[in-house]
Amino acid sequence: MNNKAELMSKGASSDSVLINEITLATGNLYKYKHLLINPKCWHQFVINNTGDLTRDEILETILDHIHPCDLIPVFFSKDSLSSNSYFLARNCEAAVQKICKDNLTIDHPYNKIAGANTYKPFKINIVLNFSNTNEVKIDVQKNVLIVLQKRMNIPEKVLDLDRFAKDKDLTEYCPLSQPKIMYFVLHISKTLSPEELILSNNNIKICSPLEVLFGMKLKRIDLSNNEIKSFDDLMSLKHFNIKELKLSGNPLCNCDESEYISKAKEICPGIEFLDGMPLSRGKLPMTKRNYLCDDNSFDLVNQFLEYFFTVYDSKDRRLLSGLYHTEALFSLTTIYVPNQLSSTGAHLRPYSIVARNLKKSADFSKTTDFIFKGRQDICNLFMNQLPQTEHDPYSFSVDLVYKTDKCAVIVVMGVYKEFPLTLLDNERTLGFTRSFVLELFDDQGRAVITNEQLHVYNALSYQERNAFQDPRVHTEVLIPQESVLKAQNEAEREELVFTLGQITKLKVDWSRKCLEECNYVLKEAIELFVDLYKADKFPKHAFVD
Repeated sequence: MNNKAELMSKGASSDSVLINEITLATGNLYKYKHLLINPKCWHQFVINNTGDLTRDEILETILDHIHPCDLIPVFFSKDSLSSNSYFLARNCEAAVQKICKDNLTIDHPYNKIAGANTYKPFKINIVLNFSNTNEVKIDVQKNVLIVLQKRMNIPEKVLDLDRFAKDKDLTEYCPLSQPKIMYFVLHISKTLSPEELILSNNNIKICSPLEVLFGMKLKRIDLSNNEIKSFDDLMSLKHFNIKELKLSGNPLCNCDESEYISKAKEICPGIEFLDGMPLSRGKLPMTKRNYLCDDNSFDLVNQFLEYFFTVYDSKDRRLLSGLYHTEALFSLTTIYVPNQLSSTGAHLRPYSIVARNLKKSADFSKTTDFIFKGRQDICNLFMNQLPQTEHDPYSFSVDLVYKTDKCAVIVVMGVYKEFPLTLLDNERTLGFTRSFVLELFDDQGRAVITNEQLHVYNALSYQERNAFQDPRVHTEVLIPQESVLKAQNEAEREELVFTLGQITKLKVDWSRKCLEECNYVLKEAIELFVDLYKADKFPKHAFVD
């Protein structure tokens, strides 16, 4: 029997056993444990209160709850007349024990989003020995192989399993976050002999199933945007001669950059590219991605860049006005780079018409025409002539190249994308370098931009390939540190009120409210301001006219 409707209409076998809240209390699970551990028994799971949730939402919630226990759900169905859902599973003793330990209750996934118990939790009943392997025969392997063949780029020897469980051609739910399923899928994939394996965006926590590919000539593997917490979970990669590895978007990335690279090399000694970036040039090691000439200036750099790019990517760049000196200077240059992935669709005219490219200037008497002076002219340029953007903070390289008590010079390189102005326009990825000269006022981090230079070009091929591979989350530009500037007395608190007002153009009482909410930590107050401003929570009278 392999038809869902036929199976469910058949009903449970005569010697099946129901596990619900009542029978669980009477010891049925222990009494009929022999059925639970019998590999030939199919057990039916009945999930109440699933409402309008999709199959993937329901099963993902259950699998997350019982992790790291194995559970492979098959024959999923949903009752159109009720809010009940059903599936079968076997060889799942640990998962059943976990669910029963939690009184057959699993929290509704929407409650996590709502932050309250708005939705009824899943209530689960389990029918042990609902059917057996003689009656229910499931051949998932044939279907999985067809999907793998579809996803295999034979000429390039690349097997792309990105978001594998979402593939519409899969007849069963096959999340690679389940170790048994990942092992099963990778075992089938061996017949395709891939040299590059893409496993991104699969919620993978455990990588030990990769060992099934031992002996394969894997050279490149992409594990980005998963839930891998430690390099210890990647020990199975030691079995391969990996040259290129992508791990960005995993919790294990939250460490010092040099430590991150060092640990990656321990796991994969022959690695040449990490997260799309080369680790050496010839026999020379690559330089550090970020450089601070003064380690004590971390907070200054981080707060400034986080605020600047958050507001620059917003719909109202006029909020940057407070960051510029009244006599600040701004200039822009641009160049077209041929023979790149982005070259065909490059459109740099919005920049070239205001660019100060001296080598291309035919009339040197006009070389000062495109030096923008003063905060008003600069912000008018940002608002009215330069396209709306979204920067990729994961692409940033940041250098603090000069720092004194009165001045700092920060250089930022990375990529951003433009938002199309019309439906006919394409979304473009561009590379940039921004150089800021800051005038510093005091130790509280107050600073204004006195000079800025922006250089724009169509993205290089490696930038195009690696741009926006990580989910956009609220993150710091550099490596997090624990030290945060905080006012210690009333005078310092008033200085922070003044500073926040200068940056945001908030009136004094509104600046004070933001700081009070954040215990007078300037960085947190700026973050709060940005969040509230995006949500349009400030009335017009909160700002200085």
